[in-house]
Amino acid sequence: MRRGKDISKKHIQLLSEALINDDIQAPISSDHAVTDSTIPVFSDRLMMFQVSLLTSAGLGNYATAAAASQRSDLVLNYERLSLEVGRFGKDGVELMIKNKWMEEPPAAPDRDQLGKEK
Repeated sequence: MRRGKDISKKHIQLLSEALINDDIQAPISSDHAVTDSTIPVFSDRLMMFQVSLLTSAGLGNYATAAAASQRSDLVLNYERLSLEVGRFGKDGVELMIKNKWMEEPPAAPDRDQLGKEK
């Protein structure tokens, strides 16, 4: 979760700077509703599932923004940020598979291994 928080902070800072440099007010943070409770309200499994959904949505948003943007500097940022989010999402999926919270996604057979077995 800390890694996701760090990634989010970096993305917010980078995109806010782009707005501020063009004299556009950056949106305010919505972290005022975060509590200081140390007792988990939701299970780790539910939180991982939610993070996975948000990661997928974020990747889709970056792809849409890159396709619609006419500014090459922003497109480059969106693509770079997408790569970072994709890696984060992949690590999350691997963690869910390891904890048996998700089945391993279907994959093509390993043709090299099949050839060795015969």
